[in-house]
Amino acid sequence: MINQADISKALGVKIPVSSKMQTALSEWEDLYINESSWLKEDTISLELASEISSETARLITNGGKSWISGSQRADYLQEQYGRYMSRIRRDVEFACALGGIVFKPYLVGRQIKVDSITADRFLPVSFDSDGEITAAVFQERQTIEKNFYTRLEYHSLDTHSMIYTVLNRAFVSKDMWSLGRECSLQDVPQWSSYTPEMIIRDTERPLFAYFRMPAANNIDMGSPLGMSCYKKAAEEIRQADQHWERIMWEYQGSELAVMAEQAMFTIEKGKPAIPKGKRRLYNILQGNGNENFFKEFSPAIRDNSLFNGLNRILQRIEFNCDLAYGTISDPQTVEKTAEEVRSGKERSRSSMSEKQQALESALKHLIWIFNEYADYYRLAPTGKYETVFEWGEGVSVDRDKEFARQFQLVTAGKLKAEKLLAWYFGCSEDKAKEYMPDTAPLFGDSL
Repeated sequence: MINQADISKALGVKIPVSSKMQTALSEWEDLYINESSWLKEDTISLELASEISSETARLITNGGKSWISGSQRADYLQEQYGRYMSRIRRDVEFACALGGIVFKPYLVGRQIKVDSITADRFLPVSFDSDGEITAAVFQERQTIEKNFYTRLEYHSLDTHSMIYTVLNRAFVSKDMWSLGRECSLQDVPQWSSYTPEMIIRDTERPLFAYFRMPAANNIDMGSPLGMSCYKKAAEEIRQADQHWERIMWEYQGSELAVMAEQAMFTIEKGKPAIPKGKRRLYNILQGNGNENFFKEFSPAIRDNSLFNGLNRILQRIEFNCDLAYGTISDPQTVEKTAEEVRSGKERSRSSMSEKQQALESALKHLIWIFNEYADYYRLAPTGKYETVFEWGEGVSVDRDKEFARQFQLVTAGKLKAEKLLAWYFGCSEDKAKEYMPDTAPLFGDSL
């Protein structure tokens, strides 16, 4: 990670990210990629951080659907949006791990693609009263021969004049930790098409969308950056890794062995003749004064108590990460009352719902940027568009049961028929109305 002070000096901007927040981001990344300080030769990672991030991302996205409809413009936006959404779960996992992710669209021909920028590659510079980031620095690295090139892309929105500024600066260094001296964008073939400065007028929002984990930031309360989904469980993750090492040592230390005096074996080529494949079993002793010494070493293994201890740690991790009991712990040993299990699942469901709403907000912002690009570059005819989101609850929905449930609501006059059809066919409500007959009610007398 490049020194923040060097970036601030190079661009002439103040970056309000504290050293504590930088340290936290570095620790979360180390946890995610299994490079935490306590991992060494005898202590391996259980990869809990990546598993927690993956499971949280699954709970957020599984069963969720989103689409755009309403006009020719909407069809173009849906084409770009659908292509990006095919990888949404991966990006959500990165956001869960490091507290957030930026969706930054860019144009390739007539297609709009999305650069997903993880928290270690961007720095917020300013934000408004709602916490939306209005200026930020994005980093990109390239290595050519023995030189390390860094591109800094600075986005800034003046909310009063509605002027949006984008700056691109390139730097080269002999080591990967420093920014080095400024160079030309042309020095890196992949950056040769970038414009050093671009000004866009009449822009209401930033041309990047930030998906942030909704939990409060208690490391740097003035920061708009989000918190890792496993931030509160970092200490327990360390304990789990180290406790697993104790379990492995218990098995290794209590491994069956036979201690025997060398004189009890036939000597072949100057060495005891041990049966093939049994070398690991025997510990050969020399000169203990008892030529008939032969003793088995087979202590009792304390695995039950050790595994119970590990399971307690995993349950604590589940609680701190808003996961239901049994998600990563052994579901057969969840010693909880029915009420505790129910409340745990409800807490997890509520937490995932908050994350889904945060993701929906970021995706709406992303679609807005798509539409701005379509206007600015005249990529599709102007027209209205409607965005629909349907979120699951982290489990697959039984469509037959869900249809029956919604059908009952329609027949009881508690739900509009077009909403049921829109859900069933995956279309907008306006499109669903086209499917409805003109002369006779679709569902009894409910219409």
